[in-house]
Amino acid sequence: MVQLKQVSIRLKSIKNIQKITKTMKMVSASKFTRAERELEAARPFGYGPRKFYESSQLVKGKVDESKKEGGKAEKAPEPAAAAPPTTPEDKEANKNLRKLYIAMTSDRGLCGGVHSGVARRIRRELKDIVTEPKTNKLVCVGDKARSMLRRTFPLNMLLSVKDVGRISPQFSDAGGMAAALADAGYTFDIGEVYYNKFVSAVKYELSVIPFFNMAKIEAAPNISAFDDLDSDQLECYVEFTLTAILYYALKEGAASEQSARMAAMDNATKNAGEMIRKLTLLFNRTRQAVITRELIEIISGAAALK
Repeated sequence: MVQLKQVSIRLKSIKNIQKITKTMKMVSASKFTRAERELEAARPFGYGPRKFYESSQLVKGKVDESKKEGGKAEKAPEPAAAAPPTTPEDKEANKNLRKLYIAMTSDRGLCGGVHSGVARRIRRELKDIVTEPKTNKLVCVGDKARSMLRRTFPLNMLLSVKDVGRISPQFSDAGGMAAALADAGYTFDIGEVYYNKFVSAVKYELSVIPFFNMAKIEAAPNISAFDDLDSDQLECYVEFTLTAILYYALKEGAASEQSARMAAMDNATKNAGEMIRKLTLLFNRTRQAVITRELIEIISGAAALK
């Protein structure tokens, strides 16, 4: 039979856990409201560079991938430079293409599969290609991505960024990341930012934003549509574009993380309530059984004395 003291200790522990998860849900709800408000102001930083890539024909497809037609979401725009090779020359050029993968996560957990989804997608992308460390580098933003990817691809790791997610991300944080990438000494042809795009309080989508170096932008098919662009202006714009994309991805990831944590803590609170109900029933039944057994022993002893 289950000991009454063990059930009592377990019941008290679950009640304390429920209080913690309920408090974390309230804190996440407050942070989510702020993150959603800041995301609205940060979305133009992500739309501008992507629209420029579309207008210069560096990417295929529409920039606004959140629109839906006929109930189906539009496919994310693909870099024209990363199109499937059809000739031996294209295959050789694609093999020598220097790529950079950026995983946008944070240092904090207890938010469902927000971070694991990003790491799983990058792991699949790197396994589908020949993961040469010299031509495929990985940047992990946040400890969650670093802990999940560094064991599988230790030679591909270029840079890792810590202290992400504790406070609201700022544009200066994205600028520091872009400066660290520039100081790393890795010359890439094309890069991809993997992040969670916020859709609603109960939904987020894993998305990818490509970015390019200055040489790729100068060789864009429709770059002639933009007049009066000298090399200095284009170089400054390339640096700003990378910073703006990182800032936009940080804001999207922060809103997605807070919404996921709010939902996770709500589910944990409900599960704790269900466990408390079952343990309370078990506690009452066990206590009743103990009382009944003691009464039987008392009656049996009194009957034996007669």
